[in-house]
Amino acid sequence: MKKLSLLFILFSVVAGCSLIGLHLKIHNPSRAGKYPKKTHARLLLGNQESKYRTCYDVKWYRLSIHFPNDLLKNKNISGLITIKSVATSNFDTLQIDLAENMNLETIYVSGSGKKFPIIDSLHYCRNKGAVFVIMKQAIKKGESFILDVAYSGEPNEAKKAPWSGGFVRAEDDLKKPWWGVACENEGASLWWPCKDVMNDEPDSVDVFFTVPAGLKAISNGKLISEQNYPVENDHEPRGMTEFHWHISYPINIYNITFYIGNFKLLHDTYYSEVTHDTLQLNHYVLEQHYDKAKEHFKQVKKYLAFYEATFGPYPWYRDGYKLVESPYAGMEHQSAIAYGNGFQNDLQLQGDYIILHETAHEWWGNSVTANDLADCWLHEGFATYAEALYVEKTGGYIAYTSYLRNYRAYIVNRRPLVGEKGIRYFNYKDGDIYMKGAWVLHSLRHVVANDSLFFDILHSFYMENRMKEISSKQFEETVNRKTGKNLHWFFEQYLYNRFTPELEYCVKDKTLFYRWNPGYSGEDFNQMNVDAVAILPNEPGNFPFDGGTYNVGSFTPSTFIKSKAQQNNNEIRFDDQAALFKATENKSLAKEFEKQSKSN
Repeated sequence: MKKLSLLFILFSVVAGCSLIGLHLKIHNPSRAGKYPKKTHARLLLGNQESKYRTCYDVKWYRLSIHFPNDLLKNKNISGLITIKSVATSNFDTLQIDLAENMNLETIYVSGSGKKFPIIDSLHYCRNKGAVFVIMKQAIKKGESFILDVAYSGEPNEAKKAPWSGGFVRAEDDLKKPWWGVACENEGASLWWPCKDVMNDEPDSVDVFFTVPAGLKAISNGKLISEQNYPVENDHEPRGMTEFHWHISYPINIYNITFYIGNFKLLHDTYYSEVTHDTLQLNHYVLEQHYDKAKEHFKQVKKYLAFYEATFGPYPWYRDGYKLVESPYAGMEHQSAIAYGNGFQNDLQLQGDYIILHETAHEWWGNSVTANDLADCWLHEGFATYAEALYVEKTGGYIAYTSYLRNYRAYIVNRRPLVGEKGIRYFNYKDGDIYMKGAWVLHSLRHVVANDSLFFDILHSFYMENRMKEISSKQFEETVNRKTGKNLHWFFEQYLYNRFTPELEYCVKDKTLFYRWNPGYSGEDFNQMNVDAVAILPNEPGNFPFDGGTYNVGSFTPSTFIKSKAQQNNNEIRFDDQAALFKATENKSLAKEFEKQSKSN
């Protein structure tokens, strides 16, 4: 119970995890979880295949955003966003996105050649969070064009960052301003105008954040310049400072972020045994926490080394790696991870869960990115499983299975791991994309039954899909290609069926009867194998029977237990630590088999 209590405390504060119910036994609820109503606003945001979005491909963003001089009183921001794109089809209208509560002021278009001799102001119409921009002349496929969008307003505040996102406005322990943003579920259009989709990442981004002098604005990528502006009027008595950051790689735009605070740079370097390159570590922490962070953040290097050896090279060498102290627990912002865990290590990990988990996202979520939030288990399930693999590396296989077993208690089985597409949705209260996602990978390891091959699958999947937006189908294809088998039955069960498979069994006259409950899995799942042992009442220890491994099928022939037992009340234990399933004794099963045998 002490371990569970620690987990309860841990999960209640860490990013990306939630406590929605503890189940000591796997639970298959009869009532499925609901998806949100497909409102007009949700469909406008979630429909990535609209012709108004697919008609252009964003290549580059420039964010120039001015924050208020008094961050403790004023909440409004203003900015100019530049969007450089290439037309993928002929069009005269396109869609960008901006939250309804934000003010859209002007939109201009420009380009090269005779097409755009001057900058043209464009008409647009707003519909919920969508902005439909009408070109004065049709743009042809292959043409480049630039939109400049001026806007202002007060972005919505986060209700429970990072899970329920928005702006986070706070004060540090010295009563100085401390701002940040997290918007994975809500989308980047919550605070700036953009093409707010998962399947179109810009090749690069430049951000210019102007903040009150004396504070720092930290963002993704590499710091290019820091420029102070003198006092110009009574409204800005302190002066302002502009920070320019450059992101030189593709990025999913909900990861574009900022942190404003009284930060101090904590510089370090990491030498890679995989790439033989040196990675710049530029952490930013509150000045009063510098000494504490200097010691605590040393653990970053061992996590980087493990993930590089397991999955492949860290993806953002040019942009570096940094942890930034944040007003919320954590978030995997690319190359600028939010850290708010109070410099505390978890007893089971002997390390910091936030750093371990969010660093894994640099591979899973930031580099290999789901092209729709419906496939977000590719982010969270892989990152959660990466934690368990690290535990195995440092503590052995028993520690690894123990770590996963603790996570299994939080699986709820109310929705399939792959959710509905086109509605930009996952529910932070449903932790299955984390815990069940990790167990799916653990179960796949059992099915592959070859660790060298299994880890080659993970490594190949990462290397082949890094800096791409993909779906779960790509992972299934990689697994099938690498194993030389068709494992669609496995993915159909664990990704698209919300239920955990249930193994029903009973023992009668020294005969084991068993089947996969057809109410929770399809006939194809009969290919799944499990390990079992017989517990003999008159003898100590566990005695494997017939090698201990059986291919379990629906109403397949029974199997005799080979043992010295003289009684019929042998107790059967199935190894549900090796794969995700539940075993349930069904004493009427023998009669069902006998009845079917007679009818045949």
